[in-house]
Amino acid sequence: MFSVNYLMAQTMPEAFLGMLPDPPGGLCAEGENDAKSGFIQRVGEVHDQLQEEISRRKDEIENKVDRNKSKMQQNAMERTGVSPELMQKMMALEKASKGATGDQAKAYKEQKKAMADQMIQQSMNISMGEIENLKKMDKAGKTAWAEAYATEKKAEVMADPQAYQKKTAADMKDFKLLQKQQQLADSLGAQSTKYMKQFEEIDKDPSAQALLTQIDELEARLNEEYKKENRLNDDEIKSLSNSIRNIQISYCNMQSPKYLKVLTMYKSFTQSSLKPYYRLEKLTNQVNATQTGVDLSTEPGMMGLQQIGAYLSKLSDVYRYNHVSPKYVYIGAE
Repeated sequence: MFSVNYLMAQTMPEAFLGMLPDPPGGLCAEGENDAKSGFIQRVGEVHDQLQEEISRRKDEIENKVDRNKSKMQQNAMERTGVSPELMQKMMALEKASKGATGDQAKAYKEQKKAMADQMIQQSMNISMGEIENLKKMDKAGKTAWAEAYATEKKAEVMADPQAYQKKTAADMKDFKLLQKQQQLADSLGAQSTKYMKQFEEIDKDPSAQALLTQIDELEARLNEEYKKENRLNDDEIKSLSNSIRNIQISYCNMQSPKYLKVLTMYKSFTQSSLKPYYRLEKLTNQVNATQTGVDLSTEPGMMGLQQIGAYLSKLSDVYRYNHVSPKYVYIGAE
């Protein structure tokens, strides 16, 4: 029992959060170094383990859905009010009509139309003919029809008021559950979106964009200089290369601290979001159960793992502003 619990603990979101390395120092250092190589390797290892665990859980969920598919379909049919026999006939007709052409296809179409009419009649106590006639009615006619339909429904309620009250209470309970689930999902989604926008704003910073423009202009001049066939020396190439290199370092030093600041806040959100994600998972499972009539819940933590995956994606990108090309390291350094 201890070993099983231990293995389960190793696949929970909290365990993966503990595996993540901290961003290394010297993000703007030129070239490769042990800190960078070690960080990239560790992030890759955690990424692979995390994706393997998420894939395993997805397979488990899909298998559970497959095992309960027939029961879910039966429950769905019962909720529509259409008899299982009629639903099965429609499904058989759909299957038989595939690939039909010409007169045969027309015959199948008429059969399906007639059967759909029966299904609507069972479900809503209204025929396709009535629906078509309703489209042609003027405003007064539609009002009269709606009043008659409402009277008919009221009579059904009065015939069994307890059943109506029970159904209304169940519907309200399901609505409140769905509302609670949606509110929590929206809250977590809004917080996550807030950090995504902050990451985007770093790239859009006008000062940073100005530096990138300078780099593009200098690189264009450098390319033109390389094309000259009768250069007396490489002084201009060295000067341009060093200018590009210096601006690249300035760009990295400007952007990387801002990225780390948002990343730190995003990690804090990820840590604090794990418990709410467990609650959201539980609510989602309850909503699915009320909608399908089947408990499809599996081991908890899937949503938390996906959130850690989102944070890991940003963590792996901490060197995104280090554009210092190795070829600029030695030119002009003499």
